Amino acid sequence: MAKSSSKVLLAGIFGLATGIAIGLLFAPAKGSKTRKRLKKRLMSLAETIEDDVTNKLGALKSVFSGEEEEEEEGDAQTEGENVTRNA
Repeated sequence: MAKSSSKVLLAGIFGLATGIAIGLLFAPAKGSKTRKRLKKRLMSLAETIEDDVTNKLGALKSVFSGEEEEEEEGDAQTEGENVTRNA
């Protein structure tokens, strides 16, 4: 059952992303401007996902190695930059 629900969730996320992309492409803005905006948003989303995955993997590694995760100043600064970039 877990496999089927994860497939449904993945299909829903994919459908949502596809719908947003198509909606942006048919938006009343100039095509080149819309494509640039879409590319910028997708790159930002990819960076955010990459950062999140990296942080989660680091936390997971520290749990399995028995070490406590300590947040560094650089991590907080990166998180702040991500928040302002996504705003």
